[in-house]
Amino acid sequence: MAKKKQKSSLNKINVSKSTELKTSDDSLIKYQNYIFVGILCLVILLFFREGFFGGKLFASADNLSPLSFRNFLDDAKSLGIFPLWLPYIFGGMPSLASLTTGLPAAHNIFSYIWDSIFNAYAGWNLFKLTAPYYIIFAIGVFIYAKYKFKNNYIALFCGLTAVLATPIIQLIIVGHHTKMFTIALFPFILYIIDRITDEDPKGIFKLILYVGILSVILYIQFHFHHIQMLFYSYMFLGIYFVYSLIFKFIRKEKVSGIIKALSIGVIALILTIAMDANILLSIKEYNQFSIRGQQEITLKNDPASNQDTPLSYNYATNWSFSPGEVLTFIIPYYYGFGDVEVDGQRANLYWGQMPFTDSPVYFGVIVLLLALFGIILNIRKSQSVQALTFITVFFLFLSFGRTFPIIYDAFFYNLPYFSSFRAPVMIHYYMDFAFVILAGFGIKSILDLKSEKAGQERLKTLAYIFGGLALLMLLISFIGFENSYKDSVLNGPKVKELIAQGNNPQQINQYFSQISQVAYKNLIKDMRLHSFLILLIIGSMFAFVKNSFKQNIFLIILILVATLDLWNISSDTLHWESGTTKENAFGERDYVNFILQNDPDTFKYRVAEISGGRLATSNHLAYYGLHLFNGYHGAKIRNYQDAIDVAGDLNPLLLSLANVKYLISDQPLPENPLFEQVFKGTKLVYRNNGSLQRAFFVNSYQVMDGFQILQQIKQNSFDPSKTALLESDPGIQIQPATENASVNITHFDIHNIKYNVNATGTNLLVFSEIFYPAGWKLYIDGKESEILKVDYLFRGAIVPPGHHEIRMEFHPQSYYTGKNVSIVANIIVIGFLISGALGIYLQRKKNLQPQPADDSKQDG
Repeated sequence: MAKKKQKSSLNKINVSKSTELKTSDDSLIKYQNYIFVGILCLVILLFFREGFFGGKLFASADNLSPLSFRNFLDDAKSLGIFPLWLPYIFGGMPSLASLTTGLPAAHNIFSYIWDSIFNAYAGWNLFKLTAPYYIIFAIGVFIYAKYKFKNNYIALFCGLTAVLATPIIQLIIVGHHTKMFTIALFPFILYIIDRITDEDPKGIFKLILYVGILSVILYIQFHFHHIQMLFYSYMFLGIYFVYSLIFKFIRKEKVSGIIKALSIGVIALILTIAMDANILLSIKEYNQFSIRGQQEITLKNDPASNQDTPLSYNYATNWSFSPGEVLTFIIPYYYGFGDVEVDGQRANLYWGQMPFTDSPVYFGVIVLLLALFGIILNIRKSQSVQALTFITVFFLFLSFGRTFPIIYDAFFYNLPYFSSFRAPVMIHYYMDFAFVILAGFGIKSILDLKSEKAGQERLKTLAYIFGGLALLMLLISFIGFENSYKDSVLNGPKVKELIAQGNNPQQINQYFSQISQVAYKNLIKDMRLHSFLILLIIGSMFAFVKNSFKQNIFLIILILVATLDLWNISSDTLHWESGTTKENAFGERDYVNFILQNDPDTFKYRVAEISGGRLATSNHLAYYGLHLFNGYHGAKIRNYQDAIDVAGDLNPLLLSLANVKYLISDQPLPENPLFEQVFKGTKLVYRNNGSLQRAFFVNSYQVMDGFQILQQIKQNSFDPSKTALLESDPGIQIQPATENASVNITHFDIHNIKYNVNATGTNLLVFSEIFYPAGWKLYIDGKESEILKVDYLFRGAIVPPGHHEIRMEFHPQSYYTGKNVSIVANIIVIGFLISGALGIYLQRKKNLQPQPADDSKQDG
């Protein structure tokens, strides 16, 4: 009896333990999604740990440049002004329409909430502002991959490899933040449209809710306004879903789901465009006056020129990928890599055909291997694999640009607005994403084929092929090819380009010989490491197929190897700077203090910063409230660029016309009687004694075409203080202003300038403000008057005799019309969200209510 009791007691203990384990397993499964998302976040936090926890940042020019306008935006916010004009660079330019800088607009409710949350967290720390988008992107890829493959491990693999791809990591390092913002939302868009396709929703309220949700996500992606990235995003979606529709038609499968998805997508895109109308209409208007929308004047006046696109072909295709650089998919160091550390010093070892690059477009050799598995094993049966394969090949050929222009030229010369895009290699962000999803298909196929004998044979065949290639690469790395590699470098495009520019061939060859030595060592390490990783993955697959270890162990090996591979390469691109770098970049400057102490009213003059004997491509002096004639922007006003190109950026007459009183230079300037050195410190300051006032009267005008005007400025062949050059005759006889004529600026803010004017006759008044007809209005005593285009890039007005108040106001109708459209569209989307959600809720509530009994049936 005692023994039986003991046995019974033991059984109770075992049952209790079993129950506890089962409960623990159930909890683990329940929270598995959160655990995997947590792993994603943890990896990103660890990768960027120096920024998140060490107070460090990336200090590239593009990372620091937005901070130049910090005080400008803070001032606008404190004054309650939504800034549309920026007076601090290039003599003035639209701020919103050129996408230079801006503030969240309250009437765009979704972006206002979104941006306010991120700005509250990050402030002016651009690392903190951008890093969360890496988490958003990784989670988006995880959600999409989980939906496609129904496996958390595959989803984790896809999320980690997508976010750690070297081109993606580079975005935050070099300061291309809006590219990251744009692609971060892409997986969510693809997920929603894919889900609508598969789900084929029936209820009207569900369809309405989907329109609302997709509109919000599309709009959040859209409002960052990286037009080229958006174009590639929509091109990807268009190809993917049109291909899927054709696939289903050919196979006579049901197409109602995809038609609904495409319809919802089109409606959501229309609403997105309407919600963003205030900015889109402004951009469209500005484009007409920028270098992206107009040809340069030299080409307009060159009868031999047949170029009819705004950007020159060479300018647009400078950053083209090349067929040879496909090697970097496997050996990222083959073309020198980019920015690397050599003996503790940062150096750029890239020797390929692009002007320069910071890193290769490396998305992982394991991702490439598994993507090839996914293509080979699924290309005949899967519409998604067929579509993604077509996208990767098409995007790759489009990225070749001028190096292999079989596809690119057709787009450049025939597709509207495409010729305004730069850097064809930019499309790789989306191509890399496609490779990651194809790799997910590869992993899924390995798992599915493992239990089939025929499937195992197919896997073995592929393993032998790719394993053999890996062994061959390993063998080559030990045999060596240093001399032939050196020849490739010394006969490469970079060496030829530098010699063609007139550099000493001997010095160039010596320098690139040193580069080839360092690059060769790195690529040999690459070849050996990646050969080993490929063999490791193939060996693990063999072991998994033979049941040497479980499925999850195999998946964990894939995740670890692929992640470590990308971590190893992408971490080589991290070049952290201390947190004080930002403060130092905008710290106190002795030459700035000198200018501000002597001329505190900065709206009455301009300065020009000169670096290496040329106008500096920097905006940083705007931080101190100085009005610059120089600056940096990818799409300057065409008139400004024409003047620089034809007359010369340091032309004394042009600088004087532009109200440039001070020149700040990092080296002595050539002798000029107008330029007097007045300060010597960390930089030299020159006073331009020929500088004209911000507004001044002239005695007469002459009429000629724009190119002739610029030639007159270039040759210094007229006196701008006496004569104005116009492109059209105003048809009014003007009189010379006497010594009693006067003009004083009485008010200056972002959008308004007021002048107190005394004209001694019908006088011509010239304003040293850049001519931009889309929004600037001029009023004399409250009555609108014409703004004349004077001296090619400035403004003028004919003033009647007497005392007057002249007011110039920037009030672009495009923005205010678009604002009204945006408000209506925001209300519609909010209505869709509320009505859709409320309708679904009421329907479900109704369905849950018990149905009344049928009395007639009971009686029967």
